Amino acid sequence: MQISALYFLISAVSVSVSVSVSAMDMANADFDSSLPITSTANSPNLAVSLDTDLLPNLKHSTDYALQSELEPEPELKPELDLVEQDSYSQVSSKTLAESFKSTKLHSVRSESVAGKTALLCPIDEYEQCLWQLPNTVVRQLPSDDAIILTLGLRSAVVMPVIDSEIAGVIVLNNLLPVLSQSVVVDGDIYQLDLAKQSQLTLWHEIGHLENIAQQGRGLPIRLSHYEHEWLADIYLTWRVAHQTQNLTLAWQQFHRRNMAVINNNDNMSHWSSPQLLWLLTHYKQEDIIQYDEYSDFVTEVYPQFLSIENTEMMEISSLIQRTFTSGTSQPLPRYMFWRQARLIEVLQPTLVMLMGSSSADQWLIEQFSEATKLINAE
Repeated sequence: MQISALYFLISAVSVSVSVSVSAMDMANADFDSSLPITSTANSPNLAVSLDTDLLPNLKHSTDYALQSELEPEPELKPELDLVEQDSYSQVSSKTLAESFKSTKLHSVRSESVAGKTALLCPIDEYEQCLWQLPNTVVRQLPSDDAIILTLGLRSAVVMPVIDSEIAGVIVLNNLLPVLSQSVVVDGDIYQLDLAKQSQLTLWHEIGHLENIAQQGRGLPIRLSHYEHEWLADIYLTWRVAHQTQNLTLAWQQFHRRNMAVINNNDNMSHWSSPQLLWLLTHYKQEDIIQYDEYSDFVTEVYPQFLSIENTEMMEISSLIQRTFTSGTSQPLPRYMFWRQARLIEVLQPTLVMLMGSSSADQWLIEQFSEATKLINAE
């Protein structure tokens, strides 16, 4: 079997899908909700280059692989059984392309992405979706059985492809409602009810496709996996600004990302909260909606974000684990004190939202030696 594309999967943050669970269940009942992605080049003249060594000391639920049709790397092996090259060959590519344009399946939608089309397929209609696509695209996608295993308990999965008209396929898990995010802090359970989370998840996945299209244009050709994740939430914020009355849902995404790393620091791969906090405190909705095109918006804001180097990410991850992991032996207020200011700044809005201002500030002061001067400075 010839392989035209390999997939790199990005582990998703954890969310609770039930409204009421016990404290013990809460610690173990978080599920991935925002989805693995694949990445390929979108231009015949551009080979996308991605870092694969981000957070080398952290464990992730999935591995990463990348393949470009322009520069194949045969030594890489896919983790999924991809569709055989001659699958669906009884229908010509032209017929499939015409069918894709003219046929509308029940519940199957499409979205424009950087001048191309992204097909949105419910998981139970994935096989029918494949029939709407040209052979050249089908060969880049996993089989029906493989995609079910890949999706698992996630809300969706996005699979970019190399094609002149199709940006990718987003598979939606319509059987997994995402109702709330819960977190345990010092034995107390706090819950955030999530509004329109399925829509936010979809915008996040579309954001992956939009940002891939911008590589080598408004964005650097080379982006790390972490940058791909937080940039997808920057696109989500742009969509929220344009399609809702305020930025409340973007703040919800900010809190959700913070709560996910408190639950499990493996979710650092999706920790877009530092970037979202900067964006939401520097840009109002009326500022964002001035950018009719996302490409113009991301070109403007990307150079302004402060980079987070691998060492800083690993040290913050260690600080989070030390602070929030149950059973920690004893308080160490000065542990990683040189990273505390950044973490306090990003976590404080979420803790205030969950606990109230007074309780959150008191808790931070008890945990971190640097908290007192930061809170007093406010």
